[in-house]
Amino acid sequence: MNRVAIARCENYEEASVSSALKEVLDASAFPDCRGKTILVKPNILSDSRPEAGITTHPAIVEALIRECFKRGAAKVYAGDSPGLHTPVFKGRNCGIAGVCERTGALWVDFTQNVKTVRLDRKIKVQLPAVLDEVDFTISAAKFKTHQLMYTTGAVKNMFGLMPGLTKSPTHLRYPSRQAFASFISKLFKAAKVKYALIDSVIGMEGPGPANGTLRYIGYLIGGANAYLADTAEAVIMGYDPKDIPILQSAGITLKPQYSILDAEDLVIKDFRKIAVEKPKGLFSSLILPFLTRSHDRKETKKRPAPEFDSEKCVHCLRCVQICPAKALKHDENISIDTDVCIRCYCCAEMCPADAIKVREH
Repeated sequence: MNRVAIARCENYEEASVSSALKEVLDASAFPDCRGKTILVKPNILSDSRPEAGITTHPAIVEALIRECFKRGAAKVYAGDSPGLHTPVFKGRNCGIAGVCERTGALWVDFTQNVKTVRLDRKIKVQLPAVLDEVDFTISAAKFKTHQLMYTTGAVKNMFGLMPGLTKSPTHLRYPSRQAFASFISKLFKAAKVKYALIDSVIGMEGPGPANGTLRYIGYLIGGANAYLADTAEAVIMGYDPKDIPILQSAGITLKPQYSILDAEDLVIKDFRKIAVEKPKGLFSSLILPFLTRSHDRKETKKRPAPEFDSEKCVHCLRCVQICPAKALKHDENISIDTDVCIRCYCCAEMCPADAIKVREH
């Protein structure tokens, strides 16, 4: 379970992807697909074209689905739910709809048939009922930075199981990085993930997961333990995995056993990371947040607020719609109430015009 395979993949051409994918799957405890019903969950943050580098590339998803069928899968579903999930969303611009049509996988709309799932004694969420139909889920993630969580990978990818705008209130309820990471880890347990694949051919550095800069990475990363696959991603980016909130929250003590390439040998020295907040003392970082939510909210105010470029703004109002704290208003331009803003950066993720910036700190 702790094997992680990293193989070179030079481009998104079918031959390159198929060869690299098979190498990764064979070297990293890929689950038995025979007779199984599988959900492949790509990262479709927004239905952007593949060349934007925001979503899992369709060539990766297609090769993965074909490999599942070759290995005996009875049925494969594919789906995701972006923050602003419209009734016509089918993943067509990003190429996943075409993948389903070519491979025989079934596109599933996560908003159409939902159920309430209890993650623990206090937390209930809406999740797609298709989880009851599948034997397991494969997280097909994208190698990107994330302005709130530093990295986004196979574990965070499961946040997209929550339908549309049901995701936004969780940022309000769990405003600190640590609290949100803990929530994601609980959600991940309900997702039935048995394998993680990270599209690391073209990644994103700087202010990801939507408005960063594309960078050639040249790998595929895979493993049966999604946290360890994410560990490999963080190492290649140049992070100490102990600084990544989602990896912290899981309390993972295992280290990846690299079966092909070793992530420690692949560190990109000049990769543009999101600056990690300075560590705090035990009381303020671990104990106090359990005693009062007001502490978390005060801490968020120390993070930089989004800044809006009125010249780039196309007035689509996606930022206003997605904002869980209702901190944004639109008159002639977008205005922000920084006292209300919880610094979740959902607005920057959703902006199609790169008109929202977050100062690096």
